[in-house]
Amino acid sequence: MNESYGKAGLARNLLRAALAVDGLVLFFSLCAAANNNGGLAWLLLLSLAGITGLALRNATKQGYWLVRRIERTWKHVCAGLGGNFVGEGNDYLASVREGIRSRGAYRVETQKKVIYPSISNIQGNREAWTALIRPLYGQNLDDYTKNADRYAFAFRAPFCGFDMDESGLVRIRVGQMQVPAAYEYQEERW
Repeated sequence: MNESYGKAGLARNLLRAALAVDGLVLFFSLCAAANNNGGLAWLLLLSLAGITGLALRNATKQGYWLVRRIERTWKHVCAGLGGNFVGEGNDYLASVREGIRSRGAYRVETQKKVIYPSISNIQGNREAWTALIRPLYGQNLDDYTKNADRYAFAFRAPFCGFDMDESGLVRIRVGQMQVPAAYEYQEERW
């Protein structure tokens, strides 16, 4: 429950899909019940509750709640740091909403929203975990290293370190002890 192996994103999407299907079927079954055609609607609702329960169980086993807590703390720390940890992105859903509200009377510009560096592929448990960070444009590794103590404090861990991953993203390590830097090992020959 409190461990994640990098598959919590899939579990989150399955849970969201199950909840969306539940809402849709609930609406149609209530419409059918209002027309007195809902004789087996309770059986359909019961099966959907079972599917949603299985999706929730899968999300819990994949560490969804741990990942959610880490992502939320990550966004709050980035918002608190401000500066180049906060960016601006396009919010297309809000743009569509504003366009519908305008009823075509005036042109609606693309709406903006606040974005933060994204954290993904979280693996580990509450005591020690690692993840990949997709930095915002203009950020480098030094920006994260300077604020490592603040991240360690927010995640309630004695150590927090950042380094470059082979994929070009920034890797964060949070845990009880510092991971030593890589070194060359020379095997002695006799």
